[in-house]
Amino acid sequence: MADEVQVTGSPGKTAEGDKPNQFGLTAAIALIVGSIIGVGIFNLPTTLAAYGPITLVSMPLTPVGALAFALLLRRFRGACRPTAARTPTPGSRSATGSAS
Repeated sequence: MADEVQVTGSPGKTAEGDKPNQFGLTAAIALIVGSIIGVGIFNLPTTLAAYGPITLVSMPLTPVGALAFALLLRRFRGACRPTAARTPTPGSRSATGSAS
């Protein structure tokens, strides 16, 4: 009564001699980032629906705020990075005036 199924080929192979399908680090990172962004996009209208029509104004402002925050973090990162002018070198004087 039971039907028999024959499997041909080796597991993980796509076609004749091709590389096996792999789920690498890049694909995993893309999947996680996409999931996080997707949850935010789909949950935001549900969360804001209780406030009424003002939601239509807040939806376009949300990406503007996210972009402003990203630019702020970019500016902070640039301020914390040592430059040639601020990098101490051997024999230079520190803030206290003593040789290093």
